[in-house]
Amino acid sequence: MPALGVLIGLLLGLIAGGKLDNLAYVRLRWLPVLLVAAVTRFGLDGALSAGAVPDALRLWLVIAAYVLLTAMLVANRSTPGLAAAALGTAANGIAIVANGGWMPVWQPSLAAAGLDSTTIHSNFHRMLVGPVDGAFFAHGGPLVDLIPIPIPMIQSVASVGDMLLGAGLAFFVFAAVVRAPVLVSISIPVGGVVERGAFDHPYVRLATNGAFSAMWLGQVVSSLGDRIHQVALVFLVARATDSSPLALGLVFAAMTLPGVLVGPFAGALVDRWDRKRVMVASDLIRAAIVCLIPVASGLNVGLVVGLVFVLAVVSSFFRPARSAALPQVVPDEDLMTANSSMWIADTVSDLAGYSLGGLFVAFLGSSLALAFWLDGASYLVSGALVAAVVIPPVARRVGAGSPAGAADSDVTGTAQNPARTSIRAEVAEGWHFLRAETVLFATTFQATIAEYGLGALTALSPLLIASLPLGNLQAPAAYGFFEMAMGAGLLGGGVVLGGIATRLPKGPAIIGAFVAMGLALLALAATGSLPIALGLAVIVGLGNATFVVPSQTIFQQRTPDEMLGRVVAIRLALVSGMLALAMATSGALAQTFGLRPVLAACGLLTAASGLAGLGVRSIRRA
Repeated sequence: MPALGVLIGLLLGLIAGGKLDNLAYVRLRWLPVLLVAAVTRFGLDGALSAGAVPDALRLWLVIAAYVLLTAMLVANRSTPGLAAAALGTAANGIAIVANGGWMPVWQPSLAAAGLDSTTIHSNFHRMLVGPVDGAFFAHGGPLVDLIPIPIPMIQSVASVGDMLLGAGLAFFVFAAVVRAPVLVSISIPVGGVVERGAFDHPYVRLATNGAFSAMWLGQVVSSLGDRIHQVALVFLVARATDSSPLALGLVFAAMTLPGVLVGPFAGALVDRWDRKRVMVASDLIRAAIVCLIPVASGLNVGLVVGLVFVLAVVSSFFRPARSAALPQVVPDEDLMTANSSMWIADTVSDLAGYSLGGLFVAFLGSSLALAFWLDGASYLVSGALVAAVVIPPVARRVGAGSPAGAADSDVTGTAQNPARTSIRAEVAEGWHFLRAETVLFATTFQATIAEYGLGALTALSPLLIASLPLGNLQAPAAYGFFEMAMGAGLLGGGVVLGGIATRLPKGPAIIGAFVAMGLALLALAATGSLPIALGLAVIVGLGNATFVVPSQTIFQQRTPDEMLGRVVAIRLALVSGMLALAMATSGALAQTFGLRPVLAACGLLTAASGLAGLGVRSIRRA
């Protein structure tokens, strides 16, 4: 896996316009010691295979190699990718030390990868058999080699540490290959032009931003873990309650309600606290909660619902903190691309996470607890990566909370207002700011109205697809293709937006996105063809990305730093509340008025919300 990461980083760097010569300009702290540590670690494999290491020294040599290598990587953690590489090395070291100098390979994972015990010839690995119980956890549990990779040519079983190490090295090599001096494109008196290098592309700039790359990788890891645990949660609750619809409904309600009920208050607290600490603490708390869920399921399903609710409450702190912290680690010119990259991370997690999660949960069988333990480990990874990031302190004003343009003096650091107001007053202050900012309020209103159409489509699309002529295709498979098409639109929109961020007028993009989504919903209400429905689903996904990413960027750019957490949380609460309302009521409306008339009405409403933006001058110019 580390070698694959190096190869991927190298290829992507060369494709982006980098040069191998740039590797010679890499500057790392304590480089000679780092090279000695790496040689010691990989040389140990050969020595073990040759039987040249006495058993009495084996564990101590392993500890020395991993401690030294991890320490050197930590010393260079500000370099893109090396924080993740350090974390992956440490995770593997912990598993190996816990097993006396051996890395366990879980036998069911080996079988799932299409391999058998005879393929383990390394003197560094041992087979781990048995169920997921206390003994399994004592041997390293989620940190051992247990992720099956049944892909030809790279067929193997990897650990969480291997994945992190590979991803970290990919980022490092990519950044090293493309990190050439940036030359500004300007005309010079003799008629020549100084050209920009590969580093000038926004995605390349972000990949070489150590702080952002760590936050982005943490988001990918925790999001994938979330999708796996959500799939496992459905089966866990279904087994514990004999597939009770009420119990499953309560679980999904517990996932969505906290964002509406406590989101704005969480945002106000985020504005009071250090955002980096909020994100790290949220990840640590969520790791503990997720690991408790399988234990609680054996006692009472009500405890599971309660834990899921608390988990969503904690996530209500993490989301606005991350959104508010992003402008502090990314320059303004790259902010929209950064939001697109975060959107891509979430979308890829949806596309890959749920499908892989289903396969992984099926593979686990009765060992569902492992899915939750892996998600807990993903939160720890995310927290550790965020902890390694340097996030500058917010420059707060003495009159913090007043609208932009007010005559307030700046105070550098984390000083708060001399007279601390109540949380309720701070939420109200955030609402008044949002209400007074024409662009922010108008785009929030547009998003809230449009979200009803998206919520209705989410609830009614299975019925719509089932009503179409499908030929030999079964309705569940057709619905899966519909969701994949929408996901492809979401992903494609995020990728394109990030690439053209500096040239895209945000206000007109938002208006066009709502109009396109509304027209697509109208067409879906009228279509009788599955291929056409799939094409329209792509348009809905593109439109969704095209309004979400620019509107998030506008909020980050126009809201004072000291208010960003609560203002973003208020917007999320309004939009999420409308989504929940749509999913709760659209079925009843379809029962009364018919499926297609309801979708058509939602399309008209969404398109109208977009066209209304043409009447707001500040949106047209945003």
